[in-house]
Amino acid sequence: MRRLIAMGAVAGLAVLVLAQVRGNDTLNNFAKVLNDAKSLSATYTVQPIGGTQNAYKVDLAKPNKARIDTPTQLIVADGTTITTYDKGDQSYYKKPETESDLKALFATDDMSLLGAFFDAGFYGKIAAAKASGQKSLKGVSYDVVEATINGSKMMAFYVDPADKLAKAGRIDVTDKSLGKTDTTLIVSKELTVNGNQAATLFAFTAPSGAREISMDELNAGKWYTDLNEAQSIAKKLNKPLFVDFYADW
Repeated sequence: MRRLIAMGAVAGLAVLVLAQVRGNDTLNNFAKVLNDAKSLSATYTVQPIGGTQNAYKVDLAKPNKARIDTPTQLIVADGTTITTYDKGDQSYYKKPETESDLKALFATDDMSLLGAFFDAGFYGKIAAAKASGQKSLKGVSYDVVEATINGSKMMAFYVDPADKLAKAGRIDVTDKSLGKTDTTLIVSKELTVNGNQAATLFAFTAPSGAREISMDELNAGKWYTDLNEAQSIAKKLNKPLFVDFYADW
């Protein structure tokens, strides 16, 4: 009996190791296809479960060009400058493009399926990737790979075995203190590598009525009396707000 139990445990371990090897191989192949591509064009939706579905349009080109059109922003990197246009307040700002700033555009969950295009090691931080069989979406069978990120986030990649590209993803973020998990679905409508792209695609043209905010304004250590304006600037800089309340009496 002990021998049978031991053999069963070894068999279980072998299956687990095999699943992890296959998962890592599938994920690495996907990253390689993205990183080897000279250009990429994608349209996809981002759907938080219980929230609003949003549409994205992304175009990327080697070595350092990007156009990311989201419901709230248009970001254009032309190789020397990154321009960010805020659709809500119709303002935009420009900053010199660096390699780190370009890669940082893909740090958010909604951009994470495309991160390996400019960064071959983008998925290197993922631990315990494992194959989870196949799943059919809209008549296509995908190889599913599940991976744990930073202990609290699980990401599932739905990889098309025909071209090794992940066409969909599921992100589960667990808040242990609240005992709940938030789920976001990312589904590609179109994903093309090495396709033709217009020469003007990565040139930013300010919409009529748009206001440019200078870097001096963004970096100025000044107090704002308009909370909405302060929130807009803080969002652009990814910085917290310090609010001073007072009364004359």
